[in-house]
Amino acid sequence: MPANRDAARPAATMTPALSVWLDLCRVLAALAVYIGHSVYLKVAPPALSLTWHRSADDAVIAFFVISGLVIAHTTRAQPGGGGRYALARLSRVYSVALPAVLLALAIDLVGMRLNPGLYAPDWQYPKLWFYLPFHWLFLGETWFGAIQPFSMAPYWSLGYEVWYYVLFGVALFLRGPLRWIAVIGVLVVMGPRIVLLLPVWLLGVWLQRRLPDLKLGPRAARSLMGLALVAYLVFFLSGLRGLTDAASRSLYAGFSEILPMPFDPGSTVHVLSDYVVALIFAVFVVGCARCEWAFNGAGSRWIKRLAGFTFSFYLIHFTLLVFASALGLAQPGWGMYGALLLAVLGVTWVLAQVGELRRDWYRARLLSLWNAGAWWRRDRSRAGA
Repeated sequence: MPANRDAARPAATMTPALSVWLDLCRVLAALAVYIGHSVYLKVAPPALSLTWHRSADDAVIAFFVISGLVIAHTTRAQPGGGGRYALARLSRVYSVALPAVLLALAIDLVGMRLNPGLYAPDWQYPKLWFYLPFHWLFLGETWFGAIQPFSMAPYWSLGYEVWYYVLFGVALFLRGPLRWIAVIGVLVVMGPRIVLLLPVWLLGVWLQRRLPDLKLGPRAARSLMGLALVAYLVFFLSGLRGLTDAASRSLYAGFSEILPMPFDPGSTVHVLSDYVVALIFAVFVVGCARCEWAFNGAGSRWIKRLAGFTFSFYLIHFTLLVFASALGLAQPGWGMYGALLLAVLGVTWVLAQVGELRRDWYRARLLSLWNAGAWWRRDRSRAGA
């Protein structure tokens, strides 16, 4: 996109009210993922049905839309070159991914002694020298197949988002033929599974660019929010989702016919259903942007505070739920289920202290590494001269 066109558009997409609404969506989505996974692993009360497990998938789609919107906004609101963009994304991702993967590994090694069957197959654990760098390079959802680190099943979405960050960065900051070469190269590395969900993330980018031009009154915006909620309930509880799931399977079968090998959707198991959920959520976000429903000061602070932990919570909760199962927890009562949630929140708080709450520290370390590399390259260049 031309730089002058980007600069001409106002950057005030993210109003304080919309920011709080998106943070609230992140908190609720993280909770939906937690409930869905606890039901799937049978460490939730029997009253919670397996229907919640699909709500976890839908919540991740909401995360993707929010991510595209927020990344596009922050990139424009904090202008700078590609180096600044890369540093911001790397510090955000690695401040959580590095300690979370190590914590999950430590928890798994204990859990395997309690119930080895829950951690089968265990082929990653003896080859940490290979799989730790593999996952920290986010290759697990590319052409290699759907491979998450150890028991960290939610890590799959990070393997998608990071490549979207890379694609967005090269498309935005490179110029001339190099831009298109880099874009095509990144798309090739991503592989078909990650590309299939790219429109969901780009929908968030599109929202960021269109929201400033939106002419919508508060009453119409609130109606849109209500319409989106009703549409989701109808899609979720009716047979419509079954139709889009079946269409997704037909799409994958078509890919298998034209590709030299059978197409494995990996973590992209029902892409057309995901598109519908993304569109419904986008309508809800449009309503949030213009509804003029504001939160009071205390409410806003609490929502933002909770949202600041959602990344850590999202990445580590599944590992902790598997560990709870290894301890023998199975379909507990509501009291024990509440205690389990508090325990997960406690571990999340600890992880955040060495992770995302110290993002500036990670940023400084990454910058030091970059500067050291630049000094080494200059030194080599002078020596060669």
